[in-house]
Amino acid sequence: MGTDLTVKNFNLDDSTGEIEFEEADITHREKIFSIIKKFKPDQVYHLAAQSSVSHSWEDPVETFRINVFGGINILEGLKIFCPECRILMACTAEEYGETDIPDKPVDEQFRIFPQNPYAISKSALDFLSSVYYGAYKLPVFISRAFNHIGPGQSERFVCSDFARQIALTESGKQEPEIWVGNIQSERDFLDVRDAVKAYYFIINKGRPGQVYNVCSGRKLKISDLLDMLISFSKRSDIKVKIDRKKLRAIDVKSMYGDNSKLKNHTGWIPGYSIETSLKDTLDYWRGKTG
Repeated sequence: MGTDLTVKNFNLDDSTGEIEFEEADITHREKIFSIIKKFKPDQVYHLAAQSSVSHSWEDPVETFRINVFGGINILEGLKIFCPECRILMACTAEEYGETDIPDKPVDEQFRIFPQNPYAISKSALDFLSSVYYGAYKLPVFISRAFNHIGPGQSERFVCSDFARQIALTESGKQEPEIWVGNIQSERDFLDVRDAVKAYYFIINKGRPGQVYNVCSGRKLKISDLLDMLISFSKRSDIKVKIDRKKLRAIDVKSMYGDNSKLKNHTGWIPGYSIETSLKDTLDYWRGKTG
């Protein structure tokens, strides 16, 4: 995931246990078609995307090129060469936009009202995926993921950004200051390891053509997550400062999801606490910056 255009395809040779990797830009139609034709996969997890909301404001054209046209290349390739392949299309809760009922979790029947270029691009892919299921019976499964968190995440995402700055402060490479954007928003954060498990459950136990929220079902204020991260720090003198460049043109105030459909259809249950996720993220950046 992220702004990298690379899609990684692998094939496991059952006789040798070896995995064959092949890399390609998902916007290169002929290459994607050749890979699908060569591997004839049983399952595809489509996670390659330009997934940064802030970057989508900076370059909406690139965001659409990658997320929409790249996704179409995969759908078309599967339709032509591998129509029985089960495919997970990783979309986003950003599609829902602002809710009129901030104290109620959003379920999959909630209306779509995207409010940034990234969310609009993913809404297009979401709808296209449903159309390919309806028109061609391509076994598509659609996830609408809320915020992910965990070790290895890019610093372009809020909690990873905070953790990185704290790690830099601890190592003496940054002043004891954390630069933030809007930290009053409320979001639903799920550990990436639970998200990966959810994707597996959806494509193997879910129902084709269905949309599934991938979320914790709990809303947390970003300022509270920052406070938790600071409490885990080895420094006690960290100050929080506003960086206006980190503020978005439009920022949804509150958003959290209902994961009951995912649980009922697949039996998925999350296993990581928010405290564990934050500690592991901080430890990851300590290892990178120390």
